[in-house]
Amino acid sequence: MKKITCIIIIFVVLLNSSAISAYAESKQNIYYVVQAGFYKNKAVLEENYNNLKTKGFPAYKFTVAGGTRLYVGNYKDIQTAKEVANKLQALGFETLIHTQESTTKPMVTSTGLPTDIISTAIEAPKITANTQNMVKNIPLSEDATIKGIFGSHSIFFFVDENWKVKDNCFFELVFSQSEIKKYKNSTLTVLLNDIPIKSIILNDKADYKAIEKLRLPKEQIIKGYNLIKFSTYHRITEESCTDDLNPANWITFHSESYIHMEYEEIPDKIGISDYPYPYLKVSASEPVNCIIAVPDKANNSQITAAMIIAADFGRRVPYNNVDVKVVHYSDIKNIDENTNFIVIGSSANADDQIFEPTRKELPDLKNRALIKEKASPNDTSKRILYLISDNDEMLLTAARSLTLDDLVLQMKTDTQFILKNNAENYESENQTDILTLKDLGYEDTILKGIFYQQAAYTIKLPRNHRLKEDSSIKIPLRYAGALDFDKSSVTVYLNNIPVTNKLLNKDRADKDEITVKIPKEFRDADSLELKLVFYLEPYDFDCKNWRYGDIWALISKDTSFNIPQEVIKDRFFQYYPDMFIKNGTFDDVVLVLPDKADQNYLTMAANITAFIGHSVSRVGNLSVIKGTELETSHNNIIVIGTPRDNAAIKNLNDKLYIKFDENFEKFEPSDKIYLLENYSRGLSSLQLLASPFNGKKHLMVVTAAEEKNLMPAQIYLKDLAFNVKLSGDGLIIDSEGDIYSAYFVKPKQAAQDESSKTSPKYETRLRDNPQFIIYLIFFLMIIIISVYGLIIITRSKE
Repeated sequence: MKKITCIIIIFVVLLNSSAISAYAESKQNIYYVVQAGFYKNKAVLEENYNNLKTKGFPAYKFTVAGGTRLYVGNYKDIQTAKEVANKLQALGFETLIHTQESTTKPMVTSTGLPTDIISTAIEAPKITANTQNMVKNIPLSEDATIKGIFGSHSIFFFVDENWKVKDNCFFELVFSQSEIKKYKNSTLTVLLNDIPIKSIILNDKADYKAIEKLRLPKEQIIKGYNLIKFSTYHRITEESCTDDLNPANWITFHSESYIHMEYEEIPDKIGISDYPYPYLKVSASEPVNCIIAVPDKANNSQITAAMIIAADFGRRVPYNNVDVKVVHYSDIKNIDENTNFIVIGSSANADDQIFEPTRKELPDLKNRALIKEKASPNDTSKRILYLISDNDEMLLTAARSLTLDDLVLQMKTDTQFILKNNAENYESENQTDILTLKDLGYEDTILKGIFYQQAAYTIKLPRNHRLKEDSSIKIPLRYAGALDFDKSSVTVYLNNIPVTNKLLNKDRADKDEITVKIPKEFRDADSLELKLVFYLEPYDFDCKNWRYGDIWALISKDTSFNIPQEVIKDRFFQYYPDMFIKNGTFDDVVLVLPDKADQNYLTMAANITAFIGHSVSRVGNLSVIKGTELETSHNNIIVIGTPRDNAAIKNLNDKLYIKFDENFEKFEPSDKIYLLENYSRGLSSLQLLASPFNGKKHLMVVTAAEEKNLMPAQIYLKDLAFNVKLSGDGLIIDSEGDIYSAYFVKPKQAAQDESSKTSPKYETRLRDNPQFIIYLIFFLMIIIISVYGLIIITRSKE
């Protein structure tokens, strides 16, 4: 009996422990996520997401039907989630706490998120700082097709000098080919920098979008531009003499193909000569890798120095967004992320904690400026760059010095004093309209093999510039002498459209040249893709005997693009920011900020100047003043703020196209933009008009009734993808990022088009209606005969 009782007790204990264990495990499988909003508009989503990341929140995005949720964290207990929700509410976010439960214990990845969330998230938080590996995917710019038996196509990818390439680099190739495959030995060979890395039999591959993953050996990857070449031997029948002419013999490499680069950033050494690295990583998808800090009571020159650095960041990364952050010293304690800093200030600020690494080393700075780099005391892999002077003019000279690479290269140590004559008389190189492949980092391109061989190069152009009529491309060539020169040729394509071709010439094989005048239809393009397609047939070629000598063509790195450009100066947002640029630099631009500009205003101003910086070749003629200081100005003016915090906007209100009401609480409707009563309150506005102080200068106003409503406007002025959506000279943007724009001044081009729009109509009628011409001639002949008859009758009566 006792044995039975003991067995029962043990069974009950085991049952209870299993239940407790199951309950505990189920509790472990529960985690809490804070939702910080649901967004349909990408602009607002991105701004809020970046705002949370800046403040140190582990934010990520989650796509659902109809929009995107912004989530924060993955918390084990509800109390922590509630505390985070309260912080988000204090920042103006509407929050919800979601309980997530996994059927299995969630596996936490290096990002700190469960894998079941990451699988559906649009973008998970970045890898922790302990993981140094970085990733960049480089897609093909467009589809490329090779026709005939022999052919090749070459593409290029760039490796930054500060990358240490890792083992896991690969090329995912997506291609389609003719479905006719009677010949079994067609092949594709891929070469990296002229060294074969893989050959593929094509007969057993899918006809449509087959995928091949090719390893890229890191020992064959070089700094700068790398060449990947596809070399094909492609036949569809046993008839070699017809396959080369058969249009059914083709293979296409699709733009879904991409190069996957994994790399580790080379640690920065203490010293200024590497600037802007590591504060700006020009090849990264998020280039800006620092925070700019200014004193809490920063003067105009200190803020201007920050704007100069921001504009230079934009100049150095002309075709990618830069997200610059500018904060006050007191804001730094609220930044959780450990990052690099650029600190601007004077000796009077030396008591601030940010000056701890250099406080004891500060010399007399009354008539000079100090640029000094130190390791961060919190993380020796991070850097702090100090720009310090007690002389405002010297401080600005120091900031401008950092924009001049020739001067920076001379700063061999961690300390550099800037005197008045260091940069004041420095003249940067004269702007030239001629750009060569060598300037872009390319070397000579050699195409080897018979028949169709091709290579492509992409040249990006500044937005809102128009190429002048005499724009041209000069292409020096060399090629083998053992060609059939009655058949071998080269064709030049621009943006995939053929613009010229020519037969190759034996007498010019060692030194040939093609000059292409850029056609009118390409003069407004944002980029030019130059593609050369050679047809190289050996002399005395026999399609039944494939033996031939070394056949090649060379495209010289001295290929030059003569691209003189004219800036479009019309005062409309589709041409922004070029009305603020002259001779490759800022055209005497003054930024007018609130007297007490917080970090949001400083960051907004920095990103606006960085966006203008995309289109300049050097940084200068830029200054900052307070709203109460704007009385008169002969500069181009950009005013940022609300009527409550920037007095200049109140004073300019009666000059604006879209005005505030008398209480400055909402915008008033106009004859161009009608606004409903409730809708008019939560808006921001962008307006471009003639300066009231100088009609030849421009005034841009970025405003809203409340500071929080300026967020969507900032996105449109700093993001390349959103900026192209702007038009007109006055517009409003609502909280969801929707735009309503208008032309308060009639475009000159539109007026010209209206005045002349009847002439093409009649030209078309005359050209396309020959019967009309016959009737017209017949009618004129009748009139002439009638007049002649009247004259004869009149004379006979006399």
